[in-house]
Amino acid sequence: MAKCDKKCLICWAGEISEKNRRRVSIHFGSKSGIFLEILSEEKAMRTIIALAAIVFWIFSATLITDAQSRGGNRSEWSEPVNIGPPINTEWDDNVPVLSKDEKTLFFTSNRPGTFGGEDIWVSQRRNKKAPWSEPVNLGPGINTPYTDRMRSISADGRIILFQSNRDGGQGGTDIWAMVRKRPNDDFGWSKPVNLGTVINSEYNEVAAKYQFDDRHRNGNLFFSSARPGGFGGPDIYESEITERGFGSPLNIFELNTESIETCFWVRDDGLEIIFSSNRPNLTGDMSKLDLWTSTRSSVFASWSLAESLGSTVNSDYVDANPMLASADRMLYFASARPNSSGPTSNMDIYFSTRTSSRK
Repeated sequence: MAKCDKKCLICWAGEISEKNRRRVSIHFGSKSGIFLEILSEEKAMRTIIALAAIVFWIFSATLITDAQSRGGNRSEWSEPVNIGPPINTEWDDNVPVLSKDEKTLFFTSNRPGTFGGEDIWVSQRRNKKAPWSEPVNLGPGINTPYTDRMRSISADGRIILFQSNRDGGQGGTDIWAMVRKRPNDDFGWSKPVNLGTVINSEYNEVAAKYQFDDRHRNGNLFFSSARPGGFGGPDIYESEITERGFGSPLNIFELNTESIETCFWVRDDGLEIIFSSNRPNLTGDMSKLDLWTSTRSSVFASWSLAESLGSTVNSDYVDANPMLASADRMLYFASARPNSSGPTSNMDIYFSTRTSSRK
């Protein structure tokens, strides 16, 4: 095969249109993170390549104890604000994911109009201060009678990762990807592609985020999985992207405990993660998910001991599915706290502003 001239860590090609047989090449490791190129079928067959350096990860050999995982009561976030209608309804509205320009919001909902279970919906606005438009279901090409949950979007807006327990996977819930040629075409998505057997297993894989470090030229896929070999509940894993494809997933043991660790967001520079866990909180309660955070000094360093985001953000109800926006100054997440848009225990989307300079 000819070598890719994009200086990528890995390239992947798949069909974007059955009608004209055009194909799409997804390039992991470009300067912008992830980008794609529409190719003729002939060229696509010659360009499924990867060119990259292998990054070696060094982890600490110390396991997290229960006492370490309790964390502190962080107060660097403002009181959460309900994002309101038309995004939130009396139904479950969950897993917010904003585009880089923050003009498009993808989220998951089981509101009327779904194809069954939970579907991915999209809403747009003209600018950051404008109201959100009436959400639109992404349609049957993406959503199924099963549970389909949005997870993350590439910086250029052309690739999304989502979870689904649809037919055709490896078993349980899997991570899938799809692409579009134009970043503002909400209905121009390719057929969903399963990320394969290295990432997905017969167990549940949920929550996925691609992180690219331009300085060190390495890319990694973070995801959570309930596969055997973890510390108990679902754990957070990391797969290095090499010239061979996805590397064997590594359990990020600094973050994981015998409790649940899942539904996370990794900052674009890879130095901060916010995740959902039911580990003992400040009161010792393990009955629900709270938001926790950890940082590191570089992409080669170990993660710090996880800390709770504290009582300002976390409530007595489920708080989960975080994402960062506005240069990491805004935190979006979902919560089942009261005063939501429907009956108690339904999920609504909230946002909070970082009040300290700590990043």
